[in-house]
Amino acid sequence: MAQCPACRQQFSCGAGQHPDQPCWCSRLPPLASAKPTATECYCPDCLQRLLRQEQTAEKPAP
Repeated sequence: MAQCPACRQQFSCGAGQHPDQPCWCSRLPPLASAKPTATECYCPDCLQRLLRQEQTAEKPAP
């Protein structure tokens, strides 16, 4: 089990557990703001929220 650093919710992180089945998060784009040495994993809800925030921030204003 892992604990999300944003919301503190416990969740199942599959990173490195099954070489033939990557973690659920590998199907998502990486966070642009993540540091290469980051070792903490976000829960599915927080990761989706952070990805949406990054996408919104990248869009130029009309």
